Amino acid sequence: MRLFFTLCLLLLVPLAHAQEDYPPNASGGPLLPEEAAYDVRFYDLDLTVDPEARTIAGTLSMYADVVVPVDRVVLDLDPPLDVVSVETVAGESVDYERDGDQIWVSLGRTMQPGEHLSLAIRYAGAPRVAPNPPWVGGFTWAQTEDGRPWVGVSVQGEGADAWWPVKDHPSDEPDSMHVAVTVPAGLLAAANGQARGVEESADGWTTYRYAVTNPINNYGVSLGVAPYEVVGADYESPFGYAMPVRFYVLPERRADAERMLPQFLDHVRFLETWMGPYGFRRDGYNILHTPYLGMEHQSLIAYGDEFTDNEFGFDWLHFHELAHEWVANLVTASDWRDMWVHEGFAEYLEALYAAELARRAGEDAHGAYLQYLVTKMRHRINNARPVAPYQPTNSHGVYFGENARADGDIYFKGAWILHTLRWLLGDEAFFDGLRRVTYPDGIPAPVRRDDRCACRFASTEDVRRAFEAASGRDLSTFFRVYLRQPALPELLAEETEAGLRLRWVLPDGVLGEGEAFEVPVEVEVDGQRHRVEMAGGGGAVARAAGAPYAVDPDRWLLRVEESSEAP
Repeated sequence: MRLFFTLCLLLLVPLAHAQEDYPPNASGGPLLPEEAAYDVRFYDLDLTVDPEARTIAGTLSMYADVVVPVDRVVLDLDPPLDVVSVETVAGESVDYERDGDQIWVSLGRTMQPGEHLSLAIRYAGAPRVAPNPPWVGGFTWAQTEDGRPWVGVSVQGEGADAWWPVKDHPSDEPDSMHVAVTVPAGLLAAANGQARGVEESADGWTTYRYAVTNPINNYGVSLGVAPYEVVGADYESPFGYAMPVRFYVLPERRADAERMLPQFLDHVRFLETWMGPYGFRRDGYNILHTPYLGMEHQSLIAYGDEFTDNEFGFDWLHFHELAHEWVANLVTASDWRDMWVHEGFAEYLEALYAAELARRAGEDAHGAYLQYLVTKMRHRINNARPVAPYQPTNSHGVYFGENARADGDIYFKGAWILHTLRWLLGDEAFFDGLRRVTYPDGIPAPVRRDDRCACRFASTEDVRRAFEAASGRDLSTFFRVYLRQPALPELLAEETEAGLRLRWVLPDGVLGEGEAFEVPVEVEVDGQRHRVEMAGGGGAVARAAGAPYAVDPDRWLLRVEESSEAP
């Protein structure tokens, strides 16, 4: 009966929704009181995907706790999708109004804190098509080499409301979620979490069911539809547990998936070593071959690259998206203003892996690490906006700002800030702090496969506190200079009769009265290395007249560079 109803909806969907009729969609931003009034506990998404018609239809059931008195609540749904009805999960009709991308639901009375809210929203339509996935997202309707459907979804910037009704804000994650996807027979639908069964109907459709048993951010929910084959493996963790691995891959790339899977498992092992246990081991580790480049969908990494290694000997795309299982999914920014915690950390972890591969090969590990940072990141830093502004923002604002200009500083500047922080703190304190970002209360012992994720929200200030706890240092000035305003500090070097005098210079207003920027500087004089501590923002090193010298020879410092210093 449900399938019959869904197919009827698909037949009623107008196919002429012009994508250009709808403005760009964004996730997050300031919460309305009617959104902040409830806390989502569970989503149940039941969806039918028709690749031939390029339409979807389904029901989203939401279970939530009321946290402040409220008589109306708001959910989000992209305008290309039509609301068919809103009911309680028990089937009682509920009044609602549609206003653009918002669904205003009247509750009939003022619900009180502690009460439980349940709604079922039936909807259908031709969803937004991704014009440039995954950067500008939506649905991707592609085909395999032999002309069969290959469907993917990528909505990090747009939010999950691009394809299902949701409270579209990163601060509210359900404790768990079920996803059922119905597709034409002969196709496999993959989604997040544990596979919970397959049902075939007599009329040529197949339903795949999945259970997400951990909290999940809404843009991390995804699906893939194709004639997938599954390449399987078992992962043995250094923490003593084992879990299954599934790689959903197109048949024509199965051999590539089998070839790359051992490397991908090594990525997991490396990240566990530095960042702590993989958080979603109950739901498994899954890789989804997609018709777009990639995305960090929780427990279902989207991978659409060419199954090849970069010049440093590894597949950077898979590594980057997998790193987000720790910094994006295990630890999540509750507001888009702190998105550098996702992207900057993932970029930096790539450089650490490049160093590890060099070490295994008996090569210069630090040289490989520095080369990775320089060649991929240093020349791409813009300094146009703060990496982590104080004010709340939405997904569009953090990537493009007020002037709609793309800015990669949350990636590349964020990574180089961590590089400079490592120099400031030293390796022992830095790597301790890195682990505290993901596991501030320590690693559970023992680590079990069936443990729930230790998921939590984290802000820029939480990151600062993690590194302060590891180092015993006050890092408030460091974080304010590098993350809360855009300009880089400038390092002035003056030759004197006694040697070399160094001084940090910052724009007016960045430092308060009595404050100083005291990041140390390494100076090489006549082949000897010296660490100048820069107390009060300045320092000096002895140097004989005419002796050769180099300031910051290993490029630890994120600072204004002369053009001759740039790569």
